Amino acid sequence: MAIDRADWHWDSAEEAYRRKHRLTGELTDQQVKDIWFLAANHIGLFLRWIIERGLEGEEADEADCELVRTGQMSGAAYLLNDCDGKFWDEDVKESALPFVEDYYNSNQYFTDYRQCCTNDGDKPIYEVISDEADYRLLKEKIDAAYQKYRSTHL
Repeated sequence: MAIDRADWHWDSAEEAYRRKHRLTGELTDQQVKDIWFLAANHIGLFLRWIIERGLEGEEADEADCELVRTGQMSGAAYLLNDCDGKFWDEDVKESALPFVEDYYNSNQYFTDYRQCCTNDGDKPIYEVISDEADYRLLKEKIDAAYQKYRSTHL
């Protein structure tokens, strides 16, 4: 089952991109690529956390996961290149899936994402490509949520 998909966010990301850059008409290939990354950013950050914790699914490309772990590939690039822009339950180890579904689907992840990556909602969600500082803040929140989940469910 799909947990999230970049194409579900494409229209909002395109609208934000056009508004920010005051664009009308046809988009260039680079602009389309930029919009895909905007649509995938929030999903990619969560996938990065999953990969860094060794919680990726059995079918994950180990070489590309290592690129994510070492910072040579972003989570959004992994999502778009390795997962066709779709974050599925099979992209997560079965043992971590209950946490992922609970945290992601309860909207706690999005609350944490907005606080860490959009200056607590000052910036529109689809106008942001997060940097390393954003990710470090978000990672702390995800780690805390994961520890809390594990302490109450294991």
